[in-house]
Amino acid sequence: MSSCCLEKENHVVETATPQREDTDIILDAMVLGSNVVFPAALNAAIELKVFEIIGKESSEESGGFMSPHEIASKLLLPTQQHHSDLPNRLERLLLLLASYSLLTVSTRTDENGSAVRVYAVSPSGKYFVYDKNGGGYLASFTSFLCHPAMLGVWLNFKEAIIDPEIDLFKKVHGISKFEYFGKEPELNHVFNKAMNDVCTTHMKKILEVYTGYEGISTLVNVAGGTGQCLKLIISKYPSIKGINFDLPHVIENSPPIPGNQSISLAAPTCFCRSN
Repeated sequence: MSSCCLEKENHVVETATPQREDTDIILDAMVLGSNVVFPAALNAAIELKVFEIIGKESSEESGGFMSPHEIASKLLLPTQQHHSDLPNRLERLLLLLASYSLLTVSTRTDENGSAVRVYAVSPSGKYFVYDKNGGGYLASFTSFLCHPAMLGVWLNFKEAIIDPEIDLFKKVHGISKFEYFGKEPELNHVFNKAMNDVCTTHMKKILEVYTGYEGISTLVNVAGGTGQCLKLIISKYPSIKGINFDLPHVIENSPPIPGNQSISLAAPTCFCRSN
């Protein structure tokens, strides 16, 4: 949808939107009004490993496409959950993902001569297929945002506007998010995995064009998580000595970096905040 800005004599700028049909406007409103459903659907696809199945189980002969029946047959579910309506229900999810350009859709003729829809992973959807070579993976970030502890925060978003307190997570859960992560190892793992994967996805692209790390002798990454960003930077600039600085429960769970003596870990005894 395109728009243009019109400047009046009093310097008030208005945005003018081309005339559109009422049905299109209503549809836009409905899509936005129900948009909370999409993250849940995307998270369901991640939990069912739909992207993994299509991306890794499809054959070259099919061009990377799979039918809902083929995908359903690969789902790692108990026998009783492989019910007769599973492919039909799965296709509703596939169509939604395709409408957001995470899957591409085509048709092919089955053994009965009927046309069936088939689905392949799109360029955007590839970021939801795990790449062991670190090519970029964002499914873990969606899993973090859809974690039950985080959903409680999103459902109270109004409080972030009307309440003078700025820590919405603390208002919902009684403690700050990092205190909460320290007490909940499972969520802490989900969060650290999400941050690592987001860092890998973006930092590799940044390092292709950014040269600002040249000539640096020591680099401290404050709130550096488990050290993934430093690891990537130092892999390109091995002369840098890196210090990864984060909270104790983060540092304690940071994986070792075999053979890399350039990165040291540091945790503060406290964080001081001045008013």
